Amino acid sequence: MTEFKLTNGQAIELTKDGILIKGDYISLEGSITIVKNSKSASINQSTDKGQLLSIVPINDEGTSKDETIEDVTATLDNRVSNLEAKVTTLVGDIDLKLISERAKTDQKIANLYYHLANGK
Repeated sequence: MTEFKLTNGQAIELTKDGILIKGDYISLEGSITIVKNSKSASINQSTDKGQLLSIVPINDEGTSKDETIEDVTATLDNRVSNLEAKVTTLVGDIDLKLISERAKTDQKIANLYYHLANGK
């Protein structure tokens, strides 16, 4: 079980099986969306300062909170690195395609100029 405090002060408990509201009342001001699986929860809260996104690891197996956060951080870092590599590859592919298309256009212009200059 992992406890998380929302921006409005309401505390919730996250477990692999569900989301529990702590206390005797529910007070959810604005917009709050919680999406969870058995290992973590994504909590999106609308505040007067904008959107606040929290990724909260769920600690049900007795592992320390710091170890779980490190695991989630390592996973996110790995995903970011993979996305950066994909973006770099895509940008390189786009550059090559643009260079190729520019060369084709230049060749067509040169051919057209040749034909106009030679009256063909």
